[in-house]
Amino acid sequence: MIHYNYSPEQLENKAEDLLRQFDEERLRKPKPIDVYAVIEKCLGVEYDWKYLTPDQSVYGMTAFKDGLAWAWPAPFYKEGMKPTRVFIKEGTIVIDSFLTEYEHRGPENFTVMHEVFHQVLHKKCFAHGNPDYHATTKQAINSRRRPMTDLEICEYQANACAAAFLMPRKVVADVLRDATGNTRMLDLSDHRSNDVIRQMAKDFSVSQRAMRYRLLNLKLAEE
Repeated sequence: MIHYNYSPEQLENKAEDLLRQFDEERLRKPKPIDVYAVIEKCLGVEYDWKYLTPDQSVYGMTAFKDGLAWAWPAPFYKEGMKPTRVFIKEGTIVIDSFLTEYEHRGPENFTVMHEVFHQVLHKKCFAHGNPDYHATTKQAINSRRRPMTDLEICEYQANACAAAFLMPRKVVADVLRDATGNTRMLDLSDHRSNDVIRQMAKDFSVSQRAMRYRLLNLKLAEE
């Protein structure tokens, strides 16, 4: 496969371009979000939910062409349980049902936007690969490993855009300043920072882990 050499600034800009298309007001203040509405309005493709693995090692997938994928009958393995092959139409985004049924709203939102940006950025990167779909693992969502393969670079780019879309840089800085009363970096070693991160994660509809990484990447926090 191939990858494109997007700079961090270009990834931020692509996320902000999609935000303007979806809801420009989110570039000024945090708001509740229906990430599936982003798929409907900005991509116009189908989406679905299935149990993708019995151990939640795969959070989502994107079909870059018509094909078959494995799906399981339940979120946890039981003796004798077997997966079945299901048809996935080109363009379809599939999210693991476990994320929706067990109220993992932050990881669900991030996974959906990760898959959205695979469609925005990487159609040609995966066009000639096998299988017919790209599966996004839990490890890929959380990885910070360097150096990276072509696939890992694509995963990093989708992560970066998902973060920039859900947590726009200017809005994050504004909310942090309002929360702390100053413009200094948040000291993550101070236990009081946990309260700030918890509230900001709620404001931006993401996990606390994602909020922490975003603040670090924007150099608004330090370990």
